Amino acid sequence: MSEAANGSARRPVQERAVRTQAAILDAAVQVLAEEGYSAATTVRVQERAGVSRGRLLHHFRSRNELLVAAVHHLAAARLDELLVDVDLPDEPGARIDAAIAAMWSSNGQPVYLASLELWLAARHDEGLREALLPTERRMGGILLEIQQRLFGPALAARPEFESLMELLVTSMRGTAMTYAITGADPVSEPNLALWRALAREQLLGD
Repeated sequence: MSEAANGSARRPVQERAVRTQAAILDAAVQVLAEEGYSAATTVRVQERAGVSRGRLLHHFRSRNELLVAAVHHLAAARLDELLVDVDLPDEPGARIDAAIAAMWSSNGQPVYLASLELWLAARHDEGLREALLPTERRMGGILLEIQQRLFGPALAARPEFESLMELLVTSMRGTAMTYAITGADPVSEPNLALWRALAREQLLGD
């Protein structure tokens, strides 16, 4: 068989593998977000994804590897989507408002709830914490890059930018955590006006 024929034969196999992995990652996040960390066993994820045990273990050797990979893969994808989904005006004040709204919307996704489940579980699971820390650091770098692009180079160059982003992220995450209990509507979140005002004061003030 020629190299071209071999390549053509391999492509469907590779495409199936990619689809299978995506199904497993999606299922893991869904189980974490909807049923919690204790329910997110490899068997439960396997059932939710509709794949065999061997297929799951081919892609992920352990539960921790699977759950960490799932949350961070989909979180990175969601962050990339923010740049596509949001209209980013040129006027600085309007740009800040749009960027703040985009940042807040990312905390209402199932992947945030899945991340929260892992963060809490890692407090008492040394193996999970060790698996989680390196990817959390990488995600922190990705998040900052997305924030810089959301706000634009002029605003991102302000000396207050990185510390402001840390404050906003922690405030938004804490606020979003209460929604898991209250079921409030994130669209009418009263802190949105405060976050916008703070960002305008820090990034537009002299």
